[in-house]
Amino acid sequence: MSIKPPPPLIPLNQISGELFEQYLTYSRLVDAQGRYLPWDDFQYRVVKGADPVMAWSFTRRTRAFAMQFIEYFNAQGQQAGFNKTPLMAQACERVDKTATTQALNQQRERLQGIGATLSQLQLDEPITSSQLEGANTTTLMARAMLESGRKPRTEGEQMIAGNARLMTEISAHLDEPLTIGLIRHFHAVGMAGINDRKYQPGKFRKTDNVVIADYDGNIVHQPPLAELITERLEQVCSWVNAASGTYIHPLVRACILHFMVAHEHPFRDGNGRTSRALFYWFMLKSGYQAFRYISISSLLYAAPVKYAHSYQYTENDEMDLTYFLEYQMGIVKRALDKFEEYIAKIVNRRAFIDRKLFESGALQRLSQRQVTLVNIMLAEPDKEFTAAEISEKLGVSDNTARNDLRVLVSEKIADEQKTNGQQSVYVPVKDLI
Repeated sequence: MSIKPPPPLIPLNQISGELFEQYLTYSRLVDAQGRYLPWDDFQYRVVKGADPVMAWSFTRRTRAFAMQFIEYFNAQGQQAGFNKTPLMAQACERVDKTATTQALNQQRERLQGIGATLSQLQLDEPITSSQLEGANTTTLMARAMLESGRKPRTEGEQMIAGNARLMTEISAHLDEPLTIGLIRHFHAVGMAGINDRKYQPGKFRKTDNVVIADYDGNIVHQPPLAELITERLEQVCSWVNAASGTYIHPLVRACILHFMVAHEHPFRDGNGRTSRALFYWFMLKSGYQAFRYISISSLLYAAPVKYAHSYQYTENDEMDLTYFLEYQMGIVKRALDKFEEYIAKIVNRRAFIDRKLFESGALQRLSQRQVTLVNIMLAEPDKEFTAAEISEKLGVSDNTARNDLRVLVSEKIADEQKTNGQQSVYVPVKDLI
C-alpha cells in the first residue's frame, strides 16, 4: 500500500488560545517513547479524543523550526534537512566506540592465535545487497562461489560477483573526493557483465520512463529528470566534499549520501547497490574501518518494505531526512551488535575448544599451530578442508598442512575422507562440534 503525504497543517490563525494550551504538549520532535513518528503512525497515537491533524500541526511545526537544513533540494525545490534524535546520538556514539580503526585493531588482537579472521564477514554485504535487489540464489551457494572463485553461472550470481568486485574497489578510492566520475566508475565496476544492455554500466539514464513502484504497483517515486542528473549530482558531490559549514557526524553524512544517490536514481538499474556502496566508501574514508566487516544489507534484506518506507516518508514529508536516518541508525546499531556477537562467539569457542583439548590431554601434544587449525576447522564445521586450503590459511607448505591435518586425525579431532576424485578432505569430528 502506498504511503499518503501528511495532511496540510492547520493555519495558526485558526488555533485559539484554548486549543494552543490543549495541544502544546505535541510541540516536540519525538513522542514520549523517543520515536520520530511519520504521519501514518502518528495519527493513531494521539490521546483519545484529540484531533490528530491538530496534534500533527504542532509536532510538524516544531520539527521544522528545529531542523538542520542541508544544501540539497528535491525536484520541487523543497530543501532537505533533518532533526537530531536520541537514536541518532546512540548510533553515532556506538560507531565512534566500536567501528574505528583503533577499535578494529583491538578486536583483531582478541582473535590472534585463534585461527579466526573477520574475512568471512566481508562476503555478507555483497551477497545480501544483491539479494535485496532480486539476486535469486541462496546465501550458501553465493558464499561457496565467492570463496572458491568459481565463475558465476546465472544473472543472480553475476549480480553478487559484481557487488563483491565493487566492495573491493571502493578501498582503492578512499583518498579521493566524491566526483561524478567516481560514482559512474563504481557503478561500472559493480554492474559490468551482468546484463550490459539492461544496466548500461557507468552510463546515466537518458530517459524519464523510470519510476519506483511498491509491491502493489503504485508509483511511489518519480526520479528527477534525466537531463538534470549531472547538474544535481554535482550538487551532491559538493555537499559531500564540503569541509566547512555546520558539523554533521560522518555516519549521518554517509546515510544522507546513501539516500541522495538512490533518490536521484541516475542509472537505469543498480542504483540501490551503488548508493549502499557509497555509504561504505564514505564510512571507510572517514576512518571507520570496521565497516569492512559490517553488513547493513543483511538487515535491510530481512525487512525490505520498511527500508522502502523510510525513503517514502522522507520524500512525502517535505524532504525530512530524519525518517530515513532513523531507520538507518537502527540498522547500523543492529549490524554492530551482530559484528560484536560474532567476535564474542569466536572467543568463546576458543575457550571451549581449549577446555575440551585439555580434558582429553591433546592440548599438551598439539603445537600452537595445530590448535589454531582446530579453531579454523570448527569455525566452519560443515566444510570439507583440503591440505592446499589449510596451507594458504596457515602460511605453511602443503606437506606441513597435510601433516598437521593427519595429526588431528590421529587425535580423533578430525576425519579424513576421500572425494569422488579420490582427493583427501578433512572435516572435524561431530562429537567435538
